[in-house]
Amino acid sequence: MNPSPFITLPKRDQALDELIGRQLSRKGWVLTFPPELEERFNAHIHASRHRQIVRTALVGIAFLFAFVIVDLVYRPDLIVELSIIRAGVIGVLVAALSLVIAQRHDTRLPGLMSILGISVASLGAGLMLVTVGNPIVRYEPYTFILVAVIANIALPLRPPQALLASGINFAIAVYFILPLPTLTSDEKTSPLIFLLATTTLTLLANLRIETIERKIFLLYLREKLRGEALLSEYRSLDHISNTDALTDLANRRLFDECLRQSWETARFSGEPLTLLMIDIDHFKGYNDTYGHPAGDECLKQVAAALKASTRAESDLPARFGGEEFALVLPNCEENGGLRMAGRIHEAIARIDIPHATSPLKRLSVSIGVATERPSRTHHEPRSLLIRADRALYAAKQAGRNLTSLDNPGEEDRQPSAAKSGSDTAEQKAS
Repeated sequence: MNPSPFITLPKRDQALDELIGRQLSRKGWVLTFPPELEERFNAHIHASRHRQIVRTALVGIAFLFAFVIVDLVYRPDLIVELSIIRAGVIGVLVAALSLVIAQRHDTRLPGLMSILGISVASLGAGLMLVTVGNPIVRYEPYTFILVAVIANIALPLRPPQALLASGINFAIAVYFILPLPTLTSDEKTSPLIFLLATTTLTLLANLRIETIERKIFLLYLREKLRGEALLSEYRSLDHISNTDALTDLANRRLFDECLRQSWETARFSGEPLTLLMIDIDHFKGYNDTYGHPAGDECLKQVAAALKASTRAESDLPARFGGEEFALVLPNCEENGGLRMAGRIHEAIARIDIPHATSPLKRLSVSIGVATERPSRTHHEPRSLLIRADRALYAAKQAGRNLTSLDNPGEEDRQPSAAKSGSDTAEQKAS
């Protein structure tokens, strides 16, 4: 089922899109994925969870340092013992955090190190609780509630990981609180009840957050698939709109745009710009003799030869219209244009297409070459096109199968005509 009558997904994505639709239609708090989706989800969410775990760990370490102020105010007599405990907890957290940062691409390590950090923080809270002479011992058990909130909300732990961390925290709390002789029965049960309630609620919140994250991921993945399909269709349409259907060369529309852009680039850089106009000799006679299907095949072969002769990706061969072609050569001097024309003559000679009505008895082309430096003139790109077309006309008037160069500044003079750059072509033309 396609997502839209205007968007067609590739076959490889249609099954995934249907799977996403089924997952989004599921109800309930718990949303699990099949293996292929689970792998994508883990890869997608890893970077953001990694950053959140690092930030939460840094804030937690800062809070541990800040609680030294509480020690100085309320229990200065225990500052040494409590500082040793805090130093141990901070040391483990820093080591775990360093490992997570160093192994940033490990998808399982952040969760494991978070569970370790929660366990060590909970153990530290328990050791502070049983420190002899603690004047705020009756309030210390509520620290475990803070640890539960960090485990289930502040840290982006997966529900199974959060459940394990919360279970360890609760077990440590029970282990240290219940045997403590300095607390009454109510002072023991009250924080444990609050801890159990907080743990349960925050675990449910963690599960809900996970489900929302998974649904957001599904929506993101669906839109990504559709966006890629839309981009592919756009590129296909763009190729169609800029490409000649018969020869697969650039069409007149793309040629005009490329000539304009190349002109502006050359005007800015000061580089020369060369244009070749290429026309198949006696093509009407070829069509009349061999038929239009053969004429189409001839155009294809000439286009392929032209494309094979280009020197770089910056060169643009195009079908100008009918049997006429054009070649834009950025950063190319006159001599380079003449050499390119020679290569084209050689390429046409190699394909050796018979042409009974031509004086040569084989297919040939005439080429007009013109070069300008746009930075030195106030002309527009059309002036280069006019000059190249004038040179092409001169080549045909001089006998065809020739290259003619139009010299700038000599508008009133006939362009100079020259034989093609290949010895073979010259010999056959003579």
